[in-house]
Amino acid sequence: MASLREVSDTYRVIVTRRGASEFLALPNGTEWVLPRIEVQLEERIAEQLTAEITRAWGVETYCLSVLTSSQDGEPKCAVMESIRQNDKAPAGTFWVPRVAVSRSTQASEARLIQESLEEVNACAINQKAGPFAKPGWLRELFHWSQERVAPLGLRLTGSFRQLNASPTFSLIRLEAEGGAVWFKATGEPNSHELPITVALARLFPRYIPQVLGVHQAWNGWLSAEVAGVSLDQITDFPAWERAAERLGELQVASIGKTGGLLEAQAKDLRVVTLAERIDPFVARMSELMEMQKKPTPAPLVRSELATLAEGLKESCALLESFGLPNTLGHIDFNPGNILVCGDRCVFLDWAEGCVTHPLLTFEYLREHMARRGIEKPAAGERLTAAYLRAWAAFFSLSDLRRALALSPLISVFAYATANDPWSSLDPVRNPNFAGYFRSLARRMYREAVHAAFRSEVCLD
Repeated sequence: MASLREVSDTYRVIVTRRGASEFLALPNGTEWVLPRIEVQLEERIAEQLTAEITRAWGVETYCLSVLTSSQDGEPKCAVMESIRQNDKAPAGTFWVPRVAVSRSTQASEARLIQESLEEVNACAINQKAGPFAKPGWLRELFHWSQERVAPLGLRLTGSFRQLNASPTFSLIRLEAEGGAVWFKATGEPNSHELPITVALARLFPRYIPQVLGVHQAWNGWLSAEVAGVSLDQITDFPAWERAAERLGELQVASIGKTGGLLEAQAKDLRVVTLAERIDPFVARMSELMEMQKKPTPAPLVRSELATLAEGLKESCALLESFGLPNTLGHIDFNPGNILVCGDRCVFLDWAEGCVTHPLLTFEYLREHMARRGIEKPAAGERLTAAYLRAWAAFFSLSDLRRALALSPLISVFAYATANDPWSSLDPVRNPNFAGYFRSLARRMYREAVHAAFRSEVCLD
């Protein structure tokens, strides 16, 4: 049985107001302490914090910063701001002037408050360092968003739902009369999500939410809400078939537009690019295998890594030989990023958008369906048939299916090398990350062996 620590965590909350000159405290004898809130680790932290503060003390807040690191077993910390700046303190609490921070019953808590509020002040001075840690940014967002939605006949109600929070990232739903809009902003390493999202919304409006405005200073954008249900909440298998078919249609529509997508900062995961990474990747995995301390699962030896490298190179060459064009792809193509509404599907969250071989993205969808254990007769074959409908007019089904047989290996390799950590991680400082890449390499080795076996059977 999992321990409580593994499924929940406790946060100290610094609820500020009046430009972070005051914060909410609970009495503790003649002194005071910060409120504490327990949250579930598997759910969105910012959303839980705002909901629980409202429930416990009746104070409407939003997150400025969520600090996930802690020392010496101390609870983690979140900095919030009260929406109403001049209300009386709720019963059993009081507002403490920042100058009185040293009167906390805990020296570590006083130090945490001082450091957190200094960070808030720094972000207020330099918004590029963290616009969403600046007090008052929510009011600015509502004003800016209302200007963008007014021409559409929409009026924001003032209600909102904050899902993600950090100084440079934000995801928040703003309610409007008769609907809602979404604001999203990203910082490093996902600052490229803005240009690719704008490009996709312009090129493929049927498949991407409409962009209503771009906030360049915050690297954010406002999108119309799309009616529908995310695929990860649907057990109806025909919805998965529709998602596969719409993916194929979107990719066919992107043929000839990949140059513009690369200019919009889509990741370059074309097969020719992936092939150039094989030797450096395998060499890096060799280093990580030699550093493994646990006897199980067994690290790959040199001969196995050589087999992996050979299998990757042969599979890349074969995949290219079928002549399918590079198209729009998505390395994080999971059912939570797919909205289904009737016959329409809309695809979200394009930080991992890329230009690559089309079959790799479908492989991610096929694996997610397998993991969910959807029990339908010939589910995998039906999902594949739905996806291939869009391609059948251009390529023979036999070639498409032969190419699909190569996609499990290359899709894992593309996923592993899509971002920098594989080449830059410090295995001593990040042993869990190093173990994760070793597991990916072992899986690729198994796929390479299976691919070689299938090739031998075909030759016989």
